[in-house]
Amino acid sequence: MIPFAHRFIALARERSPLCLGIDPSAELLDHWGLSDDAEGVRRFCGIVLDAAVELVPMMKPQMAFFERHGSAGYAEAAAAVAQIRAQGALCLVDAKRGDIASTMEGYAAAIFESTDGLGADAVTLNPYLGFETLEPVISRAQVTGGGVFVVVRSTNPGARLLQTARLSDGRSVAEALADEITAHNASIGGDIGPVGSVIGSTLTEEDTTIVKRLPRSLILAPGLGAQGAEMSDVVRKFGAVRGRIVPTISRGILRHGPDRTHLRDAIKRYRDAAWSIWDTAQAGASA
Repeated sequence: MIPFAHRFIALARERSPLCLGIDPSAELLDHWGLSDDAEGVRRFCGIVLDAAVELVPMMKPQMAFFERHGSAGYAEAAAAVAQIRAQGALCLVDAKRGDIASTMEGYAAAIFESTDGLGADAVTLNPYLGFETLEPVISRAQVTGGGVFVVVRSTNPGARLLQTARLSDGRSVAEALADEITAHNASIGGDIGPVGSVIGSTLTEEDTTIVKRLPRSLILAPGLGAQGAEMSDVVRKFGAVRGRIVPTISRGILRHGPDRTHLRDAIKRYRDAAWSIWDTAQAGASA
């Protein structure tokens, strides 16, 4: 089975490294003139997925906006995952699961199993109950050829106090976590492992030097568009590891709906900007 990171890289060479978020929030549903219920979510996803066909390598449904509608909303999440994969893109479920190891067994099945679960390709995880608690999900990802993206440095200001706190050896909590991720991927072998990281593109350049501790990981970089970052910020802050950066945007594109043409044009604009990251990285790798 081809590992997740290798599947992503192959698709990124065709479609750019851009990841498109799918966020059927109450605000966006209202902006689109859709009902704030499971039916509105279904119509929202149908329009977005139709507009994004063959343009991006990966899409990222935000589970909170589906789960708030109960079992009907969860069913729409499963349907969106299936359609994303049927269209030839990878599906990263943005759920940020994080709990004790026994509970994570259940989350692992819910995310990666294709019969009773979502059958997704990857999931975001919250590691701040201990990196070791993520082992059941990481193991399931490896078995299924999936991937995980672990939150290392998030964009929300309140997280800074925890993530930049210093350990007795002088490393920050986030730096120590990055080292654990790298050690795990190194233990598997190969170039890029199944454990990626999440590092916000709105952070200071000093904060983003942490990427140097993640030489074997894909790095998901949220914060484009509505959160204030531009593609040029991603290039500047993550330039040393461009070949592994996955810029992601949601509201900055979705606000152009519900018109499919406007949505597709917005996706193309960000996709073309994302090529600058990938093209430069490939040029450097081949030089």
